[in-house]
Amino acid sequence: MRLPGPHWPSVAGRARADAGPLLLAALVVAVVTVLAAAIPPLLSATADAAVRDAVRRDGGDLQVHSRMEDDGGPSASRIRHPRLAESVDDFRARATEELGPGLRAAVHPPVATVISPTLKITDGSVLRTFQLAYLSREGGPAVTWITGGPPEPTGSETASVPYGAPPWPVQVGLSEADAAALQLRPGAEIPLADDQGNVKKVQVSGIFRPSDSADPAWRLAPALLKPVAGADGRGSTRFAGLLSRESLPDARLAFGPDELRRTAWFTPDPARLSWDVVPPVAAKVVALKAASGSSGARDGSLKWETRLDGVLRDVSAQVEAAFAQASLLLVTLLTVAALVLLLAADLLVRRRARPLAAARQRGMSLPVIGGELLLESAVTALLAAAVGLTLAAVITPGVALSGAGAPGPGAAGAVAPGAGLIGAGASGVSWEWIAPVVIVAVLAGPAFGTLTAARATRDRRVPANRSARRWMRDTARLRRAAAELGVLLAAIGAAVALHQRGTGGGVLPASAPALCALAGALMLARALPFGTRVALKRLLRSRRPLAVFGAARAAATSTRVLPLATLVTAAALTTYTLTLAAALGSDPSNALTLAPAPTLGAAVEGGPAAGPLAAGLLRLAWVVGVTLPVLGLLGLALGAAASAPERWQTLTRLRTLGLRSRETRWVAAGELLPPAMLAAVGGPLLGVLLAHLTFGSLSLHLLTGAGPAPAPPWWGIGAVAVAFVVAVAVVVPVEAAVRRRRRLSEVLRAGDG
Repeated sequence: MRLPGPHWPSVAGRARADAGPLLLAALVVAVVTVLAAAIPPLLSATADAAVRDAVRRDGGDLQVHSRMEDDGGPSASRIRHPRLAESVDDFRARATEELGPGLRAAVHPPVATVISPTLKITDGSVLRTFQLAYLSREGGPAVTWITGGPPEPTGSETASVPYGAPPWPVQVGLSEADAAALQLRPGAEIPLADDQGNVKKVQVSGIFRPSDSADPAWRLAPALLKPVAGADGRGSTRFAGLLSRESLPDARLAFGPDELRRTAWFTPDPARLSWDVVPPVAAKVVALKAASGSSGARDGSLKWETRLDGVLRDVSAQVEAAFAQASLLLVTLLTVAALVLLLAADLLVRRRARPLAAARQRGMSLPVIGGELLLESAVTALLAAAVGLTLAAVITPGVALSGAGAPGPGAAGAVAPGAGLIGAGASGVSWEWIAPVVIVAVLAGPAFGTLTAARATRDRRVPANRSARRWMRDTARLRRAAAELGVLLAAIGAAVALHQRGTGGGVLPASAPALCALAGALMLARALPFGTRVALKRLLRSRRPLAVFGAARAAATSTRVLPLATLVTAAALTTYTLTLAAALGSDPSNALTLAPAPTLGAAVEGGPAAGPLAAGLLRLAWVVGVTLPVLGLLGLALGAAASAPERWQTLTRLRTLGLRSRETRWVAAGELLPPAMLAAVGGPLLGVLLAHLTFGSLSLHLLTGAGPAPAPPWWGIGAVAVAFVVAVAVVVPVEAAVRRRRRLSEVLRAGDG
């Protein structure tokens, strides 16, 4: 049996006749797709910059210490170990191996140091100190000997030194700056003594110049290159002498058995750190510190010290907060966009009601009607989404169009316990953000159209019995009440989850403002019919017919829930978003950081780690804050267009009774003003209320340094409210101009305005 297929001429004809609403829906899908596809990777890039900035400024080094092998010999003596430098190399390699591959890839090659206690220069000068230092890493640091040569051994390879013997001599090299300041030449002895007055016998072997003074190894002992003022207290100056591999065993004998400190230094490489590698790196650092040997252990166990885990924990909390707040903003955008798409689908179905009814009456099955509508909406929505993805790829060159998004921060283990929607490494398209809008755009029109076609041939008649009619009305009211109760319960659950778990608790807490705004809009939609009926009753006693006609039309259309819900939700969430933007930009210390930048993910060099995050989130808030009222105004236009035929049919009939064209515009404005005024007043109040109820759970203090109280920018909110009212003054003349060429006889005969 051959299955019925779509009637292609009907599909093409409907698309041509209703190109305007279809293009508007496609535009909404494209704009939201651009934002939903571009924002996650841009925020991820901002998070990477924040991590690198935090590590660059505050990360610190990973330090690992280990006690040197015992050098005790027979007969209360110490034995010189000629291979002590090789032992330090082995210690450095052992520490590098213990890092593991993940952490090892995130740090620079290690530098091992052996540094003596601080000694006093006893030449009569004031507050001058000296240290002996040995630096070791792969291939350096290299030096050039200007005069003299590198330090040489001062005894046999296996010399034995009794305890209490005279000071063991050791040779060191001096840099040009240190030698000039101390006025020493090769062969001279440096007069040194420790804190107990024990003399140290240290001789200058030569004067060197570093091959690369920017070598990171010199940072661990800067006094080797030049005198360092204030290193050992105010007014002091520290000098240092360079030990060679050959003189390191002599330095061991020149000090007590445990006085030389052996340390391997691992410096984090910010260029190799990004947000997605923070969890394993931080987890490994914590594990190293947990398994570290105690400071009092006498064996050769490794003892790890670093503040890198704390820095990563702090920046992770800041990134988590930024991602969660960005998720909240995107949920608000998707909510309003979905409502606008539902309005566009409603407009399409109202315009197609008669053709769909005629097709159904001619015998076309509901699956075929639904299939044709689904084909049309799917092509439109998917093409719009493809355009949006292409634009997102242009805006963010690194975005992967084949990406499926990355796991949320919930995969970050102990460092990132949250379950934010925008997650680690979100360098690809987050399909979970695009899908809701595309699904609504694809399914809303076919669902509404199929239902309209089904109702056209439904043989269910209106019962003559009054109680039966009342039962039908009560059933419809109960269905609406059940739907509204479901939204209200979801809003309450989301608000409770936000209060208990914060914004990092998943999709439910992040949707709390949007659901609460929608629930509040539905409550206001309940109040609008009552208010219009009261106004109509009072105006019926007046002598102003235009006001009566306008109130009558407003009362007739006030039961339409979707247009008013869209307007109020858009106004409320716009207010909420602008208030959040004001809170993010309220910290004076972030004034430089929050300056405009070329892209959303641009990071400001040198600012605090929370600054690049706050800046990116602030730009996102402004983008959403501008997009929401535009969507709200589009919803107002779509709602007005859906009710325009009935409105202008009534106004045309009033014109046959003597109403002038200018007066019809006043009546039309009277019909459209009540929902616009309610949205302009009730929406901002609802948004401010939501800000006061939820801001305490948004972790704003992690980004701004304080928990700012909501300070709504009333100038912006007022501009949005005025725009909703002014839009009515624009829509009415446009509608009148569109229908100006229609003759009264044509309108009355066709029964359509």
